Amino acid sequence: MRDLQSGGTGMYWCAVEIGGITEPDVKEDISITVKSDPDLSVVEGSVSGQKGGSVSVQCLYSAGYQNEQKQWCRSKDKRCYTVGRTDTSQNSAVQISDDGRRSFSVEMSGLQKSDAGWYWCKTGDLQVPIHLSVSDAPSGRITNTGI
Repeated sequence: MRDLQSGGTGMYWCAVEIGGITEPDVKEDISITVKSDPDLSVVEGSVSGQKGGSVSVQCLYSAGYQNEQKQWCRSKDKRCYTVGRTDTSQNSAVQISDDGRRSFSVEMSGLQKSDAGWYWCKTGDLQVPIHLSVSDAPSGRITNTGI
């Protein structure tokens, strides 16, 4: 959903049809409230990095969430990381820092291809998705120019 207006507030549903055309196999009801200033947002909804490199994500929150726990969660395994540094099982590291001024930053370093996928910034009962892409690092060439 893009360019939402306050008139877009309401109940929505999302369905996935796997079997026949008359009944959805999976359906979820979703309540959406459109605000002029969201309580949680991200500067960029998609980030890219190279294998072995790092990426940073900035998550912005409203004053009402100042004292809530800030988390970075991975959709694939539902694992969440909190403020501080955590080494992950994929040999990458996650560093989360909250500046106390309605912004927290997430840095993932030592990226692996297996780190790619959907994540979300989370505070309180709010979450915002971010997609991470990880490409292979360019292979360096050493050229001997000596005689």
